[in-house]
Amino acid sequence: FQAFPTVLKNHALTQFICDYCRIIIIGNARPFEIEGLMDEEIHTIRADSLKPYHAMVAVGDGLPALGIVAAVLGVVKAMGALDQSPEILGGLIGAALVGTFLGIFLSYAVVGPIATKIKIVREKNNRLYVIVKQTLLAYMNGSLPQVAIEFGRKTISAYERPSIDAVEQSTMNSGGDVKKAA
Repeated sequence: FQAFPTVLKNHALTQFICDYCRIIIIGNARPFEIEGLMDEEIHTIRADSLKPYHAMVAVGDGLPALGIVAAVLGVVKAMGALDQSPEILGGLIGAALVGTFLGIFLSYAVVGPIATKIKIVREKNNRLYVIVKQTLLAYMNGSLPQVAIEFGRKTISAYERPSIDAVEQSTMNSGGDVKKAA
């Protein structure tokens, strides 16, 4: 993996590749068995990696309710000051409305976008496992290494997928950076 430092930096992916290469070298398992095992492991990896996303979504979903609670408490406080001047009463009602606004703002403008970004980044990282899976399964089913790499390349989204020439050049040379297709 020295020629591919990006893969080497991702210890979990490197371990995933090594584990399945070890199983392939032993040669005792059939491709459909390996595919089932890979699918299960990828599912587990995905579920684990998306836990922060789900936690952020739960927090974001609860923030508007907290804003409503703040508004109700503010209104209760304002009702206790009904005998005060309109300036004081207006300030208390305004404070109650700020609680509602803050809950909604934090939910939809802060926590929601952060959660979405977490999901996008994690899903992109999880996609690497599917690429490795398709490549190794193609190899196990008898494809030449160059064809097996093409199986993996085809699972990359079109806007990120490198050209076949760039992949060939990269794998034939030092294994350095692959340029995206134009």
